[in-house]
Parts: sequence; C-alpha cells; structure tokens
Amino acid sequence: MATVDKKAVEEEGPILDETTLKEIESMKGAGQWSIVWRRLKKDTMGMVGLYIVTFLILMAIVSWFLLMYDKWLFNNVALTRDPDNPYSLANLYVDFWLPGMKEPIILFQHPEWQFADQVKLPPSIEHPFGTDKNGRDMFSRVFFGATISMALGFIGQMTTVIIGTILGSLSGYYGGLFDDILQRIVELLYSMPGFILLVFVIVLFENTNIPGGRYAVVVIFFSLISWGGTALIVRSNFFSLKQQDFVEAEKALGAADMRIIFRHILPNSLAPLIIIITLGIAGTIFTFAALAFYGFGDPNVVSWGDDLNRWQNDLMTYPWMPMFPALMIFFTVLGFNLLGDALRDALDPRLKD
Repeated sequence: MATVDKKAVEEEGPILDETTLKEIESMKGAGQWSIVWRRLKKDTMGMVGLYIVTFLILMAIVSWFLLMYDKWLFNNVALTRDPDNPYSLANLYVDFWLPGMKEPIILFQHPEWQFADQVKLPPSIEHPFGTDKNGRDMFSRVFFGATISMALGFIGQMTTVIIGTILGSLSGYYGGLFDDILQRIVELLYSMPGFILLVFVIVLFENTNIPGGRYAVVVIFFSLISWGGTALIVRSNFFSLKQQDFVEAEKALGAADMRIIFRHILPNSLAPLIIIITLGIAGTIFTFAALAFYGFGDPNVVSWGDDLNRWQNDLMTYPWMPMFPALMIFFTVLGFNLLGDALRDALDPRLKD
C-alpha cells in the first residue's frame, strides 16, 4: 500500500477536493455581486423568496398598466359611444383593444364594478376566487390590489431608507454635536408608539376623498418616524470605515467630504442597506395591511388590507372573501423575508458554516 509523504503534503498545503477546486476556479475574476448571486442560487428558500417577490412585482406593474390602459380605453369616445357594443357603454370589464379590432378583448371583471346578480358566489371557473357581498369579483380585487399594496411597501420603505442613510452618513462621518443631536432624536423616535401615531394621523385626515390620499399622508408620516434604525446602522458602518486607509488617502488628495461620503464610504455600506430594504418592505406592507384591517385604511382604493377588513367577520360563512386577500399578504411577507434572509447570508459570508 502506498504511503503518504507527510513532508510533501505540508509543503504543498492542504489537498482540496474537486468540487471545491471548481468553485474556487469559478470565483476567479468574479465581481462582488457575481459572487453574491452564486451564493444566493445555492439557497433554495432564498430562491423561492426571489420567485415570489418577482412574481408579485410583475403582477403589481402589469395590473397598474392594465388599469391605466382600461381607463384610457373607456374615456376614448370612439369606443365608449358604440351602441352596438354593450361593453363599451359602461366600464364593466378591464378590456384590451388594438386598432383594427371590432371589439375589445375582455380580460378581467372590473374590480370596482358591482353585479347585483353575482352576489356571494363561491369560487368557480367564471370567478376563481368567488365574489363578495357587493357582487365584485374577488380575483380581480386581489389582482389589482397588488398595485397599491406593493407601492405602499416600496415607497414607504425606500423613503425611510433614504432619510436614514443621509442622516446616518453625516452623523457617522462628522460625529460631534451633529451626532449627539441625531442620537437624541433617534431615542425620541424609539420612545414614540409608531402604530398609535399612524392611527392618529389617519383619523386627522379621515375626510380625505382623493383615492389613495389617506395612504399618501400615512406614507409621509411613516417615513418621518421610521428612519432611526437605518440611521444607526449606517452611522456604525461609517464609524468603522472612515478610519480605513482608502479614506485617509482621499483626504490627503484633497477630496471633498461629500465625495468621500457618497462615492467611497457609502458604496461599502450597501450590503446592510440592501438587507434593510428587503426585510423592511415586508414589514411596511404588513403595517399598512394591519392599519386597514383595523379599519384605518382607505376605502377609495383597491387593496388587500381593505378587503380583509371589509370581510373579516365573514370568515366562517363566506371564507373565500377574507381568505384570498389574507393569503396574498402572507405570501408577500413570506417572500420578502425569505429573500432578505438569503441576501443577509450571501452578503455576509461570515454567517456561513
């Protein structure tokens, strides 16, 4: 039997298996985001979250374009005043039309249109998610409700992250009096009951009749009171990075502070920001859905939270009414949480075994 030369092994270093060697070879010359993507692809649950989030984003975008196109189609005099086309006289359906077509193609029952003869119908081929007590198709309500629900999550969280990133960057870079003042403001924000304040703001603007106007006010106020956590994380990253050699080199070359902050230090803090955004969107969507569930939503818009609130007492008699909006909220939060956890592991290899 052949013997192993221990001295030769010690000189040559540890012997790696073929799989590890191939992985190392594939990493040569790859950028940071290429490596992150390779790690993410190996995370099964993370990819499931990515597929869910991608599907929901596409659904929100497509539903918005379809609704805007249908609104234009309905307002087009040449189509809406055709007495031979019953679908053009009232906006009963979401239609699709191209020049040369005699009649538009019916895609969905309009989410806001009520059919008196289609009240409380259980799920069927014609109505996959059933109808509600007003005769509205629950499938179209769920589909077109994705737009406002996803928009609230993205806009609310992105606004919060932008405010927190700017203030945290300045605080971590300059320190001193500005940092002390910011810390006291953050402590004040953490001591405030955010959900109660949101309810208070909604009550103040409850007479807003503009579709989505109440949610717009809530998003603005939510962004003003929720940036503290982001600011603290960015501040801590700046404290550790501003002492690095590349920052000192930029200062020696006479670079302006804003260039150092936003061109050199901030790009090295993107990893935690990406995780904050991904996980924060799920939390923001859930917060707005909870507000709507407790009756503080906006009845003038089509959203999952408002439908869940409207039919929450019918779970035992007509379960399909609250069930499908609730499932959409559940899968949305699940998808973003799975993706956020996977990105956290992919962006921070120290968390890997």
